[in-house]
Amino acid sequence: MAILKPDKTTIFGGVTVNEFLLTKHNPRNIAMPSVKMEGIIGVTIHNTDWIKTAKGTTPAEQYTRATYNGNMKDVRVHYYVDHVCAWQNLPLDLSGWHAADGSGNGNRKTIAIECIMSSAYNANDQKSEDNAARLAAALLKQYGLGIECLFTHTHWLNVKDGKKGTVDELNTMRNAYKMCPLYILPHWAAFKAKVAYYLNEGEIYRVRTSWSDVKSQTGAFKNLDNAKKSCKAGYSVFDENGVAVFTAVKAHKKGDKVTLKNTVLYASSTAKSGVKKSGTFYLYDGVEVNGRYRITTKAGYCGRTPIGKYVTGWVDKKDLI
Repeated sequence: MAILKPDKTTIFGGVTVNEFLLTKHNPRNIAMPSVKMEGIIGVTIHNTDWIKTAKGTTPAEQYTRATYNGNMKDVRVHYYVDHVCAWQNLPLDLSGWHAADGSGNGNRKTIAIECIMSSAYNANDQKSEDNAARLAAALLKQYGLGIECLFTHTHWLNVKDGKKGTVDELNTMRNAYKMCPLYILPHWAAFKAKVAYYLNEGEIYRVRTSWSDVKSQTGAFKNLDNAKKSCKAGYSVFDENGVAVFTAVKAHKKGDKVTLKNTVLYASSTAKSGVKKSGTFYLYDGVEVNGRYRITTKAGYCGRTPIGKYVTGWVDKKDLI
């Protein structure tokens, strides 16, 4: 079967997330959860084994495809995460089938992340784990939850068995049925610390020409105002999800050539209506008044007097961006 195409791709918590919701894509009528989650209480971490993939895809896509094909039995999780990206399989308000606790809090009230790793704990495994930590932190932050709301699959098995203890005791306490996440549990404290770091790190604003052009980055700031101050013309400030929150506008000066495309031309800096014009014009003096600039039809007319003879009209600053 062909490699799946996501419905949309976003950046969340620094992780590329490909959305392919099985509630929208289910031609084989595989069994699906139907219970909405009533109050999300945390994120549950799982491990699933590393797999070889076809050229042009990643393990997270291949696990999603296996679920779509009906080859994952009755496992339904919200995210599969690998060393490259995450694939979202379920809406976040829909319960999953992942915690083996039936209608318990694991399935019904936590978001499931399957981190794809191997026992080798090589570079790919470590990057998968890091992506899972970033995603978990972003989800906790989104729902206003703290690090104490980070759970393991084994936690819910221990709860189901009636065992008592703190969250972390139940997270790591031996369970005869299953120890999961198998490859993360041996260093659970370190993983939890990494999630806590990303959770408490705060927003980082990056200055680039575009989100995808990493090499163009000129700085990264925790303070948005400082990021804006360092942002030069042609650059934007991006949040952690790759959304441009500020774009530096080129400084306009006398004689600048501007191209208008069906742009409103006003008779004055305060006129409330005007006529639409298209064509090539020039900034008459480069002076901004009430958010507008005067334009003229020829470069040689710039700054000449009398003003009424050479100024064609006024255009909004936003139309010169």
